[in-house]
Amino acid sequence: MYKRILLAYDGTLAGRVALREGALLAKQCHAQVFLLSVVAESPGARLAEGAGGVGVSHLDHSYRDILDDGIARLQRLGFDPQAHLAVGEPAREIGAYAERIAADLVVVGHSRQNALTRWWSGPSGAHLIDFIRCSMLISRNPISDEEFAAAFARLNTAGTASAAPPPPLPPDQTTAVPEGASRMSPRRRRVRLLLLLVLPLALLVAALWYVLGGSWVSIDDATVEADKVGVSTDVAGIVRAVRVHENQHVAAGQVLLELDDRPFRYALERAEAQVATVRDQLGALKASYRDMQAQIEEATQDQEYFRTEYRRQEDLLKVQVASQTARDAARRNLENAGQHLVSLKQQLAAIAANLDERPDAAVESYPHYHDALAQRDEAARELEHTVVRAAFAGLVTDVPETTPGRYLGAAVTAFYLVATDHVWVQANPKETEITYVRPNQPTRVHVDIYPGIEWRGSVESISPAVAQEFSLLPAQNTSGNWVKVVQRVPLRIRLETSAQGLPPLAAGLSAEIEVDTGHARGLPGFLRFGHARQGAP
Repeated sequence: MYKRILLAYDGTLAGRVALREGALLAKQCHAQVFLLSVVAESPGARLAEGAGGVGVSHLDHSYRDILDDGIARLQRLGFDPQAHLAVGEPAREIGAYAERIAADLVVVGHSRQNALTRWWSGPSGAHLIDFIRCSMLISRNPISDEEFAAAFARLNTAGTASAAPPPPLPPDQTTAVPEGASRMSPRRRRVRLLLLLVLPLALLVAALWYVLGGSWVSIDDATVEADKVGVSTDVAGIVRAVRVHENQHVAAGQVLLELDDRPFRYALERAEAQVATVRDQLGALKASYRDMQAQIEEATQDQEYFRTEYRRQEDLLKVQVASQTARDAARRNLENAGQHLVSLKQQLAAIAANLDERPDAAVESYPHYHDALAQRDEAARELEHTVVRAAFAGLVTDVPETTPGRYLGAAVTAFYLVATDHVWVQANPKETEITYVRPNQPTRVHVDIYPGIEWRGSVESISPAVAQEFSLLPAQNTSGNWVKVVQRVPLRIRLETSAQGLPPLAAGLSAEIEVDTGHARGLPGFLRFGHARQGAP
């Protein structure tokens, strides 16, 4: 059946098993035997050889010894093999040599734990079956020396070979596995039993961890925040002095900078003078009011006199005692007295209007006086604001940007003040992460700049709207082609910074928080998790 059998041999136990099985086939088929050993060449071996290490040349000597050992074994069995030593990728070399000798069967050994695996796949992942054009036998059934000798003797007895049965091989050169050697060793049995026990235990622990866990929610999208304000004033002026330096800690109310206050002092003096002027004007109006009252009283008396005089001239004219001219003159005097009285009353009303219809009230109660006082107070306030003080305790920064002599416009930021006593953490978790998060739940905070240090805190508040609701152009999902996006919900964490030994925190630092919701996943969550895993693609 087979005429030319190629035995791939590398000196290992699996290789010796394949050698014996191939010899039995060759004896039975009267086939010619070829023996091949391959030195597996790799770039690392060439590099090591160039660096003076153990390279291909050393491996070549080693495999030459292996090849000689295979020849000796076949010769003791009565064969005269043709042997060849090749260098390269085993799969390619075996296929090429099999084609060169026109082999009709290739016999190789196989073991997952030794070097024979390279017969199947070389460094490039090439498979032996892809390179040979003949049949291939993979030897995986080791037999003992006694079984091999008996099988070889039966072939001789049947006349398949004229050679005598081979002598037993020395113990150190046995190629077959003794009876019972394929059984699992006690150590491997213990390891296997341990693995069988550990696996369900690990699964049980993992299931318990999942069911009892889940009460802590971890959020990594968080930053440290603090009260910060741009130091400025609502009056414009030239900077006279800067009382702080860069990154200095200041107390609440401490002087930060001063403006040139001379224009503001002059304005305050003018405002105070205006208050005195208004007081004097109001006093003059009150005096004019009283004088006008006296004039009206006098004009009223004059009007009564001229009315009496007119009546007298009327009576005398009736008895032809007075003339018509005297009567007309008396009438004219009466009319002039009435008109003068009306004019005086109008002037009195104008003065009373300037006195807010309260001519007898105190000067301090009139609107003109209040306006003058307000102007004086505004001038005093502007003068006070030429000295800028810290609104709260903290650190000042960007101070070098402001120097004496610089003109500082109204509401222009000179430098910044950042609070150190009041800091918090602003987080933006996904909406799916805060299902059970509620205010006042305890939290743990880790800041990236201080690894290993933990801050304690609690949930202060949860935003009533997602972050995108405050954007300039909120997303409109009314159309039919929108994509669902997981929203972010702002979350504020109150920190406890009173503990001793904690390092200072700066605004803007990245942080991670863990919130204890007190809500474990439980068995329903585990069942939902298993259902989701089964339905996953």
